Amino acid sequence: MMKLGLLSLVLSAQGAVANLPTSLNNLDGPDIPYDYDLPTPPTATKKCAMINIAMDESGSMFNEQAFMQQRALPDIIKTLYSDEYQYDDVFVCSNGFGYWDTSFSDWHDYRFLGCSKGIVNTDGSGGLLNSTIVSSWVNYGGWEEGYYAMTKAMDNVNRYIDGVDLNAECQSLDRNMILVSDEDRDSDYYFSRTVPAMKRDLADRGYILNVIVDATIANDRANVGIKIVTNGATNDNVVFRADGSGGYTSYERNNQLFTSFVLNEDSIGVHTNAHYLPLIVDTPGASWNINSLRDNSAVLVDSFTKAFVEIKVQEIASITPSPTTPPTSGPTSGPTSLPTSGPTSGPTSAPTSGPTSVPTSGPTSGPTSVPTSVPTSVPTSGPTSAPTSGPTSAPTSAPTSGPTSGPTSAPSKGPTTSSKTTQSEIGGDPHITTWNNEHYEYHGQCDLVMMKDPQFANGLGLDVHIRTKIVRFWSYIQTVAIRIGNDVLEIQGSADMDDEQPHYWINYEYQGELDTVGGFPVTQREVGHSINKHEYKIDLSSKHPGLDITVQLYKEFIRVKFNGNQEAFGRTVGLLGDYTTGKTLARDGVTVLDDFVNLGNEWQVLPADPKLFRQMTHPQFPELCIQPEDPRGERKRRLSESAISVERAESVCASSLNDPLSIKDCVYDILATQDLDMVGAF
Repeated sequence: MMKLGLLSLVLSAQGAVANLPTSLNNLDGPDIPYDYDLPTPPTATKKCAMINIAMDESGSMFNEQAFMQQRALPDIIKTLYSDEYQYDDVFVCSNGFGYWDTSFSDWHDYRFLGCSKGIVNTDGSGGLLNSTIVSSWVNYGGWEEGYYAMTKAMDNVNRYIDGVDLNAECQSLDRNMILVSDEDRDSDYYFSRTVPAMKRDLADRGYILNVIVDATIANDRANVGIKIVTNGATNDNVVFRADGSGGYTSYERNNQLFTSFVLNEDSIGVHTNAHYLPLIVDTPGASWNINSLRDNSAVLVDSFTKAFVEIKVQEIASITPSPTTPPTSGPTSGPTSLPTSGPTSGPTSAPTSGPTSVPTSGPTSGPTSVPTSVPTSVPTSGPTSAPTSGPTSAPTSAPTSGPTSGPTSAPSKGPTTSSKTTQSEIGGDPHITTWNNEHYEYHGQCDLVMMKDPQFANGLGLDVHIRTKIVRFWSYIQTVAIRIGNDVLEIQGSADMDDEQPHYWINYEYQGELDTVGGFPVTQREVGHSINKHEYKIDLSSKHPGLDITVQLYKEFIRVKFNGNQEAFGRTVGLLGDYTTGKTLARDGVTVLDDFVNLGNEWQVLPADPKLFRQMTHPQFPELCIQPEDPRGERKRRLSESAISVERAESVCASSLNDPLSIKDCVYDILATQDLDMVGAF
């Protein structure tokens, strides 16, 4: 995580986020995703381009965000619309990652900010119809997981953007992804995706990737970018180099592994080479040195901009430029456009026309006008102007002289008594995620206490019971009942594909007036324009701002999700475990049950628990929960006999889901039910 920006920038960015419209990507047309696999109709005539941006929103990114907003995007848009390239429509989609706020619920710190069509302004410059999608980037974030951001960026492209139907009107849609970050991945915490898998996802959806990252080429900031082409054990690499006058040249650097000369300038981004550069190897994409943009040289930034814009436009339009030969090793008959690779045999005949484009061999004569790109080697002489970007690894040596000027930019790595939002859920096969993000399955059939807290919402009380049903060697959640105060909401799915009716009972009345439960507003809707997928959301914001309980249904399968914090759910007990400690406890509140079959049996609904369901079904205590016969052995045998291969199930699940545990659960559910559509239950 990088250092935070100045407090004034933080406050102005917070204001921008607060005023951000809820939907920016769709001004005309239904809110449905772009279909990458839909065949192009013969009536489509437009030549279209898509620029999809994943922008790091951590505290050090102000300069690069301004570069994309004010220089790169307008120039690319204008060039693609020019007579030379003649694009009919150029679209920009904006995504941020690393954003963190106490009210923000995406565990991967990712934001989709919308899509808009580019225009050429009356003064001939390029722009966006809705510049808010890029002007709303902030620079005070925390974790940075670029793979997740790129995956979600591809998922979130809308079919309708500013009145254009991309699937119906674009005969071609040339796609380019730009990732901008000065950090490596935070994959250990968030998103387990390998380089080959990420590279394959980009290729399968037709994207050419460019990365602006902390990767310096041959230890020289004048080398602003590189294309990497594999040639056996070595690489034929095309380097783009600033020419000292605001332009650039290109030359080949052959027969050398790129990892031997593309280096990180500071210790913060030591894994950038391993995480991001391999994604562009053997592709039309390129890597660009973020340190060149941060150099205290307007001429070098001009060269970076010219090279970046021209190469990206050529990539989008599938034009391959020819590089020049490398610099000479001796004196030439006249001035060269590139520096030589070694000293010449004699002095040049005339002085150079301007300052050199490479760093001097000694220190500058005075302080620099901008902050350094790496931490100083000694402590600062006074307190920092903004809070740190994450928790320190050790206590400070002395108390601070006063309170910090703002909140820290990332949550602590352990449970606290703060308002940090935590998510937990149960659903599917059934797969259970505890408050401690531990994952387990329970396949018994009975009524179970998912959660209870008599003191919930200042004494209103909360009980959530689920009813599971065994099918062969697995079970699923058939019904859920939620009590808050004096109200009981029971929800049930339907296996009938043609059944459009919502199946719920409010206070035991079928399809009764459902506005609130225990005084909390309830909304219900179809998800993704599917009659088989419904959602019920209980909004707890009146007592716990931004929190909710959500029930999702797909066919007969039910999933229950809790979006909460310690204030709301810190006293709950049940299948989700203890909120504070993360332990999976028995009813006595002391015994830890690590065997999840025993844990499920422990939380069977007892006579002392409230009766929430309308009807009683078998089994009821003192009858014990019914267990599937040899669930693991039977499952293993049935899965080996499956008509749907594991590879097919993994492909379907990975194309729609991002979380590795969800993908794993999805695969199991597809193989158990022999239904590829089960991906819709997640």
